[in-house]
Amino acid sequence: AGVERHGSQWLRSSKMSDWDERMDESEELASESLWQTTEIRNTKPNWSSFGTSNLITSGDVSLMQKFQRESHASQGNVFCEDSKGYTVAFMTILAKVNNKEATKYILTTLDELCKENREIGKLFKSMEALDPVEIVAALCLGRDDEILKARACQVIVQLYNAGVNSTADTTKKLMDYVRVELQREGKHKPFVYLSILSVLQGLLRNHERRVAFVEAKGVEMLISFMRDSKNHANTQLIYQCAACVWLLSYSNGVKEKLVNMEMVAVLVQVVRGTMKEKVIRMMLAIMVNLIDVGEMKSLLSVCGGLRILESMKARTWSDEDISNDLEQLTSAIGKNVEASSTFDQYCKELMSGELEWTPMHKSGTFWEKNVHKFLEKEQQVLKLLVALIKPGERTSTKVLSVALFDIGEFVRYHPAGKASV
Repeated sequence: AGVERHGSQWLRSSKMSDWDERMDESEELASESLWQTTEIRNTKPNWSSFGTSNLITSGDVSLMQKFQRESHASQGNVFCEDSKGYTVAFMTILAKVNNKEATKYILTTLDELCKENREIGKLFKSMEALDPVEIVAALCLGRDDEILKARACQVIVQLYNAGVNSTADTTKKLMDYVRVELQREGKHKPFVYLSILSVLQGLLRNHERRVAFVEAKGVEMLISFMRDSKNHANTQLIYQCAACVWLLSYSNGVKEKLVNMEMVAVLVQVVRGTMKEKVIRMMLAIMVNLIDVGEMKSLLSVCGGLRILESMKARTWSDEDISNDLEQLTSAIGKNVEASSTFDQYCKELMSGELEWTPMHKSGTFWEKNVHKFLEKEQQVLKLLVALIKPGERTSTKVLSVALFDIGEFVRYHPAGKASV
């Protein structure tokens, strides 16, 4: 997908565009006790026995034995010196050797090598006979070992970050796997869920995959994760869910489906409830990407976003992106409140006979400023509104609901509202 642009600058500065590096910000993802990295990399799988069984070639055996004689610090250089040989050997072992120790060794080593040197992941782009993503994805889908499954997820992320493509069939299997596994509450340890979520981030770097994810009701899943109060203490989970929404917010035909009351309410809820700058930065980045889409400005206003964002401007932020985004958002929302809460717009909607759940209907500011106008000019506006709920009128359920709500708001805000109706 390449690096996408944010305004006139590269996407969210170099720190932000390299989002894959930030997956290690969580202690759960980086903990040695969880991953057993050193222990696994120090194991000595019996490569010779795999060669004797004709699972790998004698050349593969020699390469692996040579590789393991080197220190961990030197193994990356050894890999790069014979990249063609090692990419084939690693993937052949993962594809053909059904041995947990060997599989965990290869996945762990490959993940760590890619973290140390991003160029190593790119070496798998030129493979011809083997499909790296398909091979590693099969391990995600078919193995129960938690560390093995999580490492396989991390390796898929490394491959996607390096530009290694996957077939449509593999992509669909991964997308289905991610959606199913993330919703199986209590099945996995927390670091495994985060690794699976990382795969989703890798998948969503591509426009077509974003479209497929939205069509599969994936956005609703992300909203439910971010809205669930029991997840709010898990900063990394919220951050990665937000990163998925952020990626979705770059695609035309997708971003429009993010602009709804449910999503905006969750964004505001998270911003209000967290002190973590990385989460706040991501939430604001989403808002900035969507601010000119549909009713985003109005929805942010209705959900109390303007007041919260204004209060945040008084804080000191270590990241200037946050300050810049706060300024941009408060300015855009403020101007929209002045324009969109006008009584003229309400009258136009009312006179059309097609009332919609536009933000002004639920805006306290709108009702406080304009409720008296309903009784001006011989109560013309109030009469139009009441006419929509008269028996015999061919009024849709939606219009009837909005009209009844508005009449209730009029009665609530006007001192003589009940008598007038």
